Amino acid sequence: MRKALKVKRPRFDVSLVYLTRKFMDLVRSAPGGILDLNKVATKLGVRKRRVYDITNVLDGIDLVEKKSKNHIRWM
Repeated sequence: MRKALKVKRPRFDVSLVYLTRKFMDLVRSAPGGILDLNKVATKLGVRKRRVYDITNVLDGIDLVEKKSKNHIRWM
């Protein structure tokens, strides 16, 4: 049985800086500034843990607030 080859993405494509910029693009286009983190992870093509890394920092500096487990709102 063959193992599926894992396609590596360039390191820049998964950096937090790059992902944060893409995240901010999604925030700007979100109605009411509210985002579903599951959809964000899917759109960015990353695990939800990486999205949480971004939202935890933004929450810590009071730029977003958690509305529910999987939703945040830009302040």
